[in-house]
Amino acid sequence: MARMPRPLKYAARAGAPRSGPRGQVWVPRAALWLAIGALVAGVVLVQLGDSGVPSWRRLQVQDAQLAREVDDLTTRNEELQRDLKQIKTDPELLERLAREKAGMQRPGEAVLKLLPAGDGGDGK
Repeated sequence: MARMPRPLKYAARAGAPRSGPRGQVWVPRAALWLAIGALVAGVVLVQLGDSGVPSWRRLQVQDAQLAREVDDLTTRNEELQRDLKQIKTDPELLERLAREKAGMQRPGEAVLKLLPAGDGGDGK
């Protein structure tokens, strides 16, 4: 029976980074500070840019305004639904509205229209 070769204990892995003393990877301090500065600048730009905190606050204000508008329109819609139901069920109200708003009349009736006061009729 053939023996299997034993793996080498101290072989370096292919593509492994070369390390300095005591196995530490050496990175210049300037590069480290540059990376940290770029990260901080990126975070600041994202927070203060078009999609950052000011935009988020504007959207919150707009959302509150639209919510108030929806509430107002819902209330107005309920009022109009009540008025419509009342007009459909009350024939006297329907007749009064037809006479006032549309100027309708029954056959044989004469309608008098009053002009507003203050016009002297002399054209001055």
